[in-house]
Amino acid sequence: MKKIIILFSIIFILLISCNKENSDIKNNLNEITVSVGPEPQSIDPTINSAIDAMIYTTHLFENLTIKDENGNIIPGTAESWISSNNNTIYIFNIRSNAKWTDGVPVRANDFVYAWKRIVDPKSGSSYSIYLDVIKNAHDIILGNMDKDKLSVKALDDNTLYVELEYPVPYFPELITHTSYTPLREDIVSKNEDGWTLSAETMIGNGAFKLVKWEHDLRITMQKNTNYWNYESVKPDIINFELIDDVNTAMAGILNEDIYFYKTTPPNDRERLIKEGIAKVVPNISLYFYEVDHRKKPFNDARVRKAISLAIDRDYIVNTIMKAGEIPAAAIVPYDIKDADSNNDFRIKKREYFSTKKEDYQKNVEEAKKLLADAGYPNGDNFPVFEFITNPGFHITVAESIQNMLKKHLNIDMVIKQEEWAVLLQTRRDGNFDMARQGWVGGYNNPVAFLSLVKSGYVLNEGRYSNSNFDETLRLASISKSDSERSIYLHKAEDIAMNDMAIIPIFYYTGTVMQSPKLTNVIYDIFSIYNFKNAEIIRE
Repeated sequence: MKKIIILFSIIFILLISCNKENSDIKNNLNEITVSVGPEPQSIDPTINSAIDAMIYTTHLFENLTIKDENGNIIPGTAESWISSNNNTIYIFNIRSNAKWTDGVPVRANDFVYAWKRIVDPKSGSSYSIYLDVIKNAHDIILGNMDKDKLSVKALDDNTLYVELEYPVPYFPELITHTSYTPLREDIVSKNEDGWTLSAETMIGNGAFKLVKWEHDLRITMQKNTNYWNYESVKPDIINFELIDDVNTAMAGILNEDIYFYKTTPPNDRERLIKEGIAKVVPNISLYFYEVDHRKKPFNDARVRKAISLAIDRDYIVNTIMKAGEIPAAAIVPYDIKDADSNNDFRIKKREYFSTKKEDYQKNVEEAKKLLADAGYPNGDNFPVFEFITNPGFHITVAESIQNMLKKHLNIDMVIKQEEWAVLLQTRRDGNFDMARQGWVGGYNNPVAFLSLVKSGYVLNEGRYSNSNFDETLRLASISKSDSERSIYLHKAEDIAMNDMAIIPIFYYTGTVMQSPKLTNVIYDIFSIYNFKNAEIIRE
């Protein structure tokens, strides 16, 4: 197997090198070659559900507001905005010089169309929940109201009116998320399933335009000269190499065939950091396992808790990951602001069970008791179950957990590997017993993570449902004070963790591989890396 991987790596690097040499011969443009992962399932902003896809759409589209290199919210396609009625009404003024890649002006109706499309239950959007704050969106998403009732409208070509269900002072930050991307109805409506696949129909309004999509090889983008701020964009061309194997990516970085990759091989992280090839970047995200709550034995909270407690998270982060990850014993990560202040949400309750090395054996004993109470003493009659994941370090983590469950609970877990795009679809379809997951909130609010286990939410792939949790989260949204909202949000997490709605494993730290020659990459805390300011230092 190792020989095959090495051979593939060599071939891939040769292909990249040939492409790079040809480009250098053709021009002296500011051309950079990077990778943020394998072939994306989709780059349609409405239906994509993966971070790598969001990175592509961030380059191809621009929202009303955007983030600068320091994470501050600044004007994007909207040059200004005002809020009124206690932050329940927002009016955005769209730039007169904002244009699509084909030169057509961006209009307020482009946002109206896109937002109504994403809340339409027919779209099956993973990120429709991010629009839940807009008046009537919740009922539309549930199929109880027509999408045209969404409270967003164009007052004229350059003025967008939005009415919210409740006060949302962080709305200018929320709309930086790719779920709020504008779309051209005249383009998208003609080919809903395939409009993003061709450079001729992949019309965006961002800093770059799609030039070519060579499937399973690369996505090539070029500076969009119709972009209102194109003169500030540094790269003329970005080649996004579609690399799934982290060791292949590492070889590419060391050989200067690519200049960036989104992660590092766990066993090489410390060395690569010392050598200046890897670097730790800001990151707020959760790595977790989800189970199908509809199936026995996972429909029993005692079983879910037993499995969770039998996992040695200290071992995983310190022996396998080794990049500063924090063992996770809750849903909301550290560095997420509480609703009532700028304090960390985790301050009020740091964890729901101990992840300390010295407490692990106590956790195991509690797990054994819970499993026996559920009718499986010493794992007797517990069915062999399948765990699905994509390749990479996920396999190493899964194998360690496989051993822990067998050793301490006498439970047999079979590991199945699936390619990234296949795994996404398997989870979406609910065709799994247990599956690996990861989540980046997208905006700095506990709701971004707690919504993961909300009934009916598309990304609630384990189909967890608790009416008490849903109601508590709803009460948080309509609370009249920040202190009251904070109480409800913490209560909601209490309910979900008492049920072990998901099995948290660790909170990510961001560690990327980046050539010392590549400068000015923008590192968003939610892993949406941006290369619009990036340059290669030429020798």
